[in-house]
This record gives sequence, C-alpha cells and structure tokens, in this order.
Amino acid sequence: MDHNESPLENLYQALVESFGVILCGYIAGRLGVVTEQQSTGLSTFVGTFSLPSLIFLSLATLDLSSVCWLFLLSIFLAKAVVFVSVLLITLLVTRPIDPAKAGLYAIFCTQSNDFAIGFPIVLSVYGKNHPFLSYVWLLAPINLVMLNPLGFILMELGQRKGEGTSTLKVATSVLTNIVTNPVVFMTTLGIIGNLVFNHNLPTVLQSLLSVFGSAFTATALFLLGLRMVGNVRNFRGAALLVPALLISVKELILPLIIREITSSILHSSDYNSTSVTDLSTFGFLYGTFPAAPGVFVYATTYGLDLDLIAGAMVACTFISAPLMFISAKMISVSNMAPTDFVPALKNFELDISIAGLVAAVLLLVLFTLKKNFLKLPQKITMFILLCQFCGCLGVILGNLKTTNMEIVEFFMLRIGDYGAKIWTACLAITLALIEAKNFASLVQLQYIFFITAFGLPIIVTTSIMLFGKNWKPDMDLPEAFPYGTIEATLTVFILLVSLIVSMVYMILQQRYKRRYARYLVYSREASESYDAAAQSSNEVQGNNRDDEIPLQSGLEENSDEIQPVHHMALLFFLVGSIFITLSICIWRIVMDDLTGVYVELAFLDTAFTRGGSIIVFFIFGFDIISFIQPLFKK
Repeated sequence: MDHNESPLENLYQALVESFGVILCGYIAGRLGVVTEQQSTGLSTFVGTFSLPSLIFLSLATLDLSSVCWLFLLSIFLAKAVVFVSVLLITLLVTRPIDPAKAGLYAIFCTQSNDFAIGFPIVLSVYGKNHPFLSYVWLLAPINLVMLNPLGFILMELGQRKGEGTSTLKVATSVLTNIVTNPVVFMTTLGIIGNLVFNHNLPTVLQSLLSVFGSAFTATALFLLGLRMVGNVRNFRGAALLVPALLISVKELILPLIIREITSSILHSSDYNSTSVTDLSTFGFLYGTFPAAPGVFVYATTYGLDLDLIAGAMVACTFISAPLMFISAKMISVSNMAPTDFVPALKNFELDISIAGLVAAVLLLVLFTLKKNFLKLPQKITMFILLCQFCGCLGVILGNLKTTNMEIVEFFMLRIGDYGAKIWTACLAITLALIEAKNFASLVQLQYIFFITAFGLPIIVTTSIMLFGKNWKPDMDLPEAFPYGTIEATLTVFILLVSLIVSMVYMILQQRYKRRYARYLVYSREASESYDAAAQSSNEVQGNNRDDEIPLQSGLEENSDEIQPVHHMALLFFLVGSIFITLSICIWRIVMDDLTGVYVELAFLDTAFTRGGSIIVFFIFGFDIISFIQPLFKK
C-alpha cells in the first residue's frame, strides 16, 4: 500500500467490491439460481470451516506487542455507553416494560458485522500488512463476551417472565451461549496458539488454514446477499419508526461516540497526534459497519420482533454503504482550510452526481416500462427524479469548463433543486389525501402541483439571473449565493415553505391513518354484531355500496401499486435533506466562518442533494428484480 495515499481513497473500490458481491447474492437468491438447500451448505462451510480458520490464523500470527490496548478499551467504553443508553431508553419508553426488547435493541445498536462486511472493507482500505486489520478479530469479542451477556440475561428474563425461573438457570443458559459461540471459542484458541507458537505457526498448519480463510470473504458476502431474500419487504408497516431509530443509533451516534472517546483517551496518553488521528478515524469507520446478522438469530431464538429485526438488518446493511463513504470523506476534510476542502468537495459532488445520474436514468426507465408512472403517487416520484436528474446533469456540464457553462450549470442546478423541494411538499400532500380517501381533491390539485413545481422554479431562477446582483459566480461552496440577497431570500423562502408544508401533511397523514384504522375496527365489530341479520345487513351494504366498497377494495387492490411505505420512507429522507440544505443556507447568510462542522454539513448536504436519486434507487430499485424475474424464468 502506498503510504502517501490516504486509506480513505480506497473506500470507493472496497465498497463496490463488497456490496457488489452482496447484490449478486441477493439477485441469485431472488431468481432461484441458488436454492435454500445450497444456501444452507454455504452457511455451514463459512461458519464451520472458513471463519474459524481465519480467526485462528489471524490471532495466532498476530504480534500482540503491537496492539494498542487503550484503543480496545476506548471501543469497549464507547459501545458500553451506547449499549446502556439504548437499554435504559427502551425500558423507559416501552409500556408495559419489556426487558427482552431492551436487550435485543441494545445488542443491535452495538454488535457490528465485523467479519462479512468489516474484514473485506478494512482489508481493501488498509491492506494486509496494516495493524488495523488485526483489530477486527480483537474487537468482535467485546460484544460477545462483555456486552451481549447482559442483553441475553434480559431476554431470558423477558421470555420466562411469570415462570419463576431461578437465577441459576438464567446464568447457566447465558454462559452456555457464550462458551458455545464459535467466534469466542476460536478467539480464545487463537490467542492460546499465539502464545504457544510465539505468533509463528508451523508452515503446514498455516498453509491449510490460509486455504480455508481465503475463501471467506467472497463466500460470506454472497451468503449475506442470499439471506436478504425475503427480508427486504419486512421493513414496512407502522413499526417503521423503531428500525429507523435503531439504524440511526448504530450508523450515526455510535461512530461519533467511538471517535470522541478514542480521541480523548489516546490524547491523554503518550501517543502522537498522527497515531491518535489514525486510530480515531479507524474507530469511526468501524462504527459505521452495519449490524451483525447474529442479532436476527437472537431474535429468532427468543421470538422477538422477527419482521422488524429482519427488515432493519437489510436496511442497515445497504444504508451503511453511503454512510461509510460520506463519514470517511467528512473526517478527511473536517480539519482542512476552505481553500483545501473546496476542490475535494467539488470532486465529491461530481462523482456522486455521475452515480446519481445513472440511478435516475435506471429508475425512469423502470417506471416507464412498468407503466405505472401516470398514477399517483408514482407520478410525483418520477417528477422528483426528473428534478434530481436535472441537478446532477448541471453539475456534470459545469465541469466541462466551456464558455458560459457556469450560467448553464447555475440554471439547471437551481431548477432541479427548487423543483425537487417543491415536489417533496406535493408528495406529502398527496400521501395525506390518499390516506384520507379524498381522491376528488387530489385530482383537482394535480394541475396546481404541475404548474407550481415546474413553473415556479423556472420563474424564480430566471428572475434571479435577470434582477439579482451579479456577484462573481462561485458555485464551489455549497449554497453560495452568487446573485446576492434576492437569491438568498428566495432560496430560503422555498426551502422553508416546502419544509413546513411537508411536515404538516406528514403529521396529517399519520392522523388519517390512525383514524381509518379505528374505522375498520368499529366496522368489523358492527359487522360481527349483526351476523344474525344477514339479509338486512346485505341490504344496508347494497344501499351504501357507493360510499364504502370502492374505497376499501380499491385501497387493498392497489396497495402494492401505491407503495405507501416506500413513499413515506422517501418522504422522510427528502424532508431530512431539505432541513440540512436549509441549515447550510442560513449558516451562509448569518456566518462567514467555515468551521469543521460546516464542512461536514456541506458534504452531507452534497451527498443527500446530488445522491438523492441513489437513495430513491435503494427504496424502489428492488422492483427491477421483480420486473425481470418472470422474464428470467421463461
């Protein structure tokens, strides 16, 4: 590995390699290329031969004198803080108090997929000879031996509530789970082998273990994709909030806490600033690894929230990919001067715009082929994609450096960005009216939506360019206002109105949803009460056929086409993106200082704005597989 090159520069290739294999595994499972029985065989090979061999080989040949034990202590303390916090908050907010869920959620937020995801990522980023690769094997037992037992105890207590189970039985069950865990067993055996052989294994043994270990990475990633089959659609329903919160804690809060605690502890020791920065950066990257599949095994064993955990596992795995890259980029530039981070930001914006453009084109083609883009709310989703496509294309054209291309870039960026924000508000209104069954108003509003969301951005952008104070056009900084006060005012106005309208109608949509759920309960109770009067009931239903039957049956028949949960997930993301962009705009207006926090927000805003179509692809892109599956079987 070239030491002059930042390890984070290799993250592109590492993420593409790892998640490309996962995606291949998922597609193979969905198309039936690999059967469930064959998948079981792969799982047996990975769990019984490949992973234990790799763990033993790595730890038995590790030079323990080179390990930074304070770093391991920092990771333990950070995970312990998150573990206990999630535990206590879950116990406080759940009614009735459910210790089993508290233990399961705490494990989900702290146990990372160190082997299937973490090992290939660290291997690609840091190389085989870097000491950070060894930490992957040493960090895994932190959860398995020190934190998970507390979660197991709570899950055992929750499962056996009211049975009067003795403390000895609970302790025996937990201890058995720990001792029989292959990762814990092989970690212990590897350290013993290290001491016995003085971290130099016999050549024959090392060669044999290397053969098994070399097969781990690709097989484990492919198997992870296979296990996702059938779990993608579990991430839905009213329980969408809990997985979103768990993923946020795992992917956002845990990395930050690891970084801060690592920096604080190592700065107080004899380590130089370079080593502290390297270790805290690695700790942050480690924190963004997705939750381990073992959490789903625990949920299955104790019968706790199977669908919720399965869906959260899938979502966490795919969300971790952009978060790992964005987090790494934010770390690498957070201490740069503005003159240094602007080129990095421009390159990042161009790269993500190219990827966003490809994702937008694929989704637009998919919507066109499925012929559902003329229905609501898919029509609005397609218009949002068109706006995001326009913004990405503007960035790409702006990098051509030809005459007057800056003006073209500004025009396309503003039209695309303004349009996407306004269409977000339109999507929130549409989802609320669909939930309220107010289809008549929705039909009338379509024309207003179209004129406002497409016409207003063109009018506003043209007015800014004609009447704005033409400062030196500088599109390098995010949310810079080269046309002065009029541009800043109109931009903040559009963002603020879009944010308020979206949030108000999101709240209304949830109220309508609860109201309709209560109506269904009352309707079912009334129907059961009058079963004896079937003839009379049929007459009443016949008289009210125009009021009730079309709405209810239409909702059920078209629920897959409407995809309400998909669009609500998209709306949550778009509203968050608007909030971040608004924060950046207000910062630029109120303050001139570009601090490290501003730099991190700038990268996050760029990722969400230019990479918006990539997120849409993650939400709706699995429909591509459903679309081509019948063709493949033919």
